[in-house]
Amino acid sequence: MRPILNITLLVGLFLCFCMARPASAQGATVVRRAAFDIGSANIKCIIADVDISTGLIVNPVATLSEKVDFAEDLARSYDDNLSKEVMTQGIKTLDKLKAVAVERNALEYSAVGGRIFQEAQNGRAYFVRIRQETGIPSRVISEQQAAMLSYHAVRQAIGDRDHDLLVWDIGGNSMQMTIRKPDGGLLFYIDPMASIAFKNVVIHNIQRKDFNTTVSPNPVSADEAEQALAYIQAHAAMTVPLYIANRVSRPGLTVAGIGGVHYYSVPEMLDERKVTYTREEVAHALKKWIGKPDKDFDSEFAESRLTNLIMVLGYMDALGIKEVLSLKINQADGLFAAREFW
Repeated sequence: MRPILNITLLVGLFLCFCMARPASAQGATVVRRAAFDIGSANIKCIIADVDISTGLIVNPVATLSEKVDFAEDLARSYDDNLSKEVMTQGIKTLDKLKAVAVERNALEYSAVGGRIFQEAQNGRAYFVRIRQETGIPSRVISEQQAAMLSYHAVRQAIGDRDHDLLVWDIGGNSMQMTIRKPDGGLLFYIDPMASIAFKNVVIHNIQRKDFNTTVSPNPVSADEAEQALAYIQAHAAMTVPLYIANRVSRPGLTVAGIGGVHYYSVPEMLDERKVTYTREEVAHALKKWIGKPDKDFDSEFAESRLTNLIMVLGYMDALGIKEVLSLKINQADGLFAAREFW
């Protein structure tokens, strides 16, 4: 009977060991990571199991996002410093998101922030504070680095490394377009004309109001929308590199829209959410929402919903973009594949 008893005990111990291991057991080359994109209007966190030898996500666990409007705060600053209030809100939000990552058994953490923290006088010092108070390794990256991370994240997501691709990223404080050149290198279009900046242009240049005291341009009249559209069309025509404009005009190119404007703002203003949206759908939505007050948009970003439609339509018209593939991807996705950030 003793051999049978020993076998039973061994089996029992083995089962106990298996049950005691977390459901997210991680192999020798797979680690659960939490990547944070500290953006100009939101802090995003992606938790995923990552093959550290390739940087590829093998199991997405969770995607989280919280509004922290650094761009709006900086736009209202008299000394080009982020306010104590918004910085404290950012720290609290990061602590909240990290707590979720810890609950999900994340072992490694990394955070990046871009243009907004380069512009703020206290932006880099703020990231030192983030590292000290949250324990999350954090750094401010260049806009080229940010665009490169986003481009490779999209390339990984669509799974076709030979396909011609333009990644169009619009956030609260920066717009980026990234495309591969014939020599294999990447060409970047980086411009501060983004969601918050264009909203403030409409308030200041077209409505003749002070954006320091006027948060929202809504309701926007039909005449104001027409002026705003002409403004952004001219801006796009003058600033986007000729190579990108010429490449968009030829067939075979996928335009992938990422960032809050492409994934949330524009699709939420359309009649239905689809994988792609067209130039005609954006124009139709613009006519539908002209003249609406903030409350009709039913969004915490109501003040920029209509101006985002105008901005996107203006660029589509100026460059001849007929369709945009809308993807829920940000710099946090690209972080996983960048070994130097871990």
